[in-house]
Amino acid sequence: MIALLAATAVALAPDTVLAQYEAALLLLDEPRVFTVEYTLEQTGTRTLDQTHRIFRNGGDERDETLAVNGARSKTPVVRIFRGRRYRYTVAAFAPKPTAYGFAYIGPRKDGKHIDYVFALTPKGKPAAVTFTEVTVDGLTFLPRSVSFVTNAHDGQGSVSFAKAGRYWVARSAVAQATVPGGIARERLRFARWRFPTSLPRSTFALPRPLATPPPAALP
Repeated sequence: MIALLAATAVALAPDTVLAQYEAALLLLDEPRVFTVEYTLEQTGTRTLDQTHRIFRNGGDERDETLAVNGARSKTPVVRIFRGRRYRYTVAAFAPKPTAYGFAYIGPRKDGKHIDYVFALTPKGKPAAVTFTEVTVDGLTFLPRSVSFVTNAHDGQGSVSFAKAGRYWVARSAVAQATVPGGIARERLRFARWRFPTSLPRSTFALPRPLATPPPAALP
């Protein structure tokens, strides 16, 4: 387990970290065209394990279900979405100093560098989703992880980010909520990020059904 460290001479001052964090968000470059695979695990009130591969170009998305509960399909189930917002961007989860008060908790060792942990307090009325803590990566000064709570169903969770290629992207997400019958838990893991310059238009066309052969003629 990564332990919180006492402040040292090599750690930056909290104000410096926050200034770098705000600057990094202003320069944030997120991919418009990408492919990624993710696993979805649900436990608690229901059990489900799926593997998906998605292709994105702006708001267009192709979602292929590759496996369900360990059974891999020879022909993936394909769904096409138009104008669909991608939920797991850095911008969607990065708390802004204009909306939150940042209280410095301390540095956290991450391999050969130091990350910085801040507790968050909303400055306005609590929203449907409220961020409670952010760990700022000490190299990119972008969010390494963000924790949150929801105002419904005692929901809570966190999202972590890491570098893939030249982009800062989601690595994992966990959440839980109290629902009728117990506590529902969900975990996503993202892998195999790719960033092509473009995708063929056929990527976002539904596959045509196989032709059904005519019935055999009666003798």
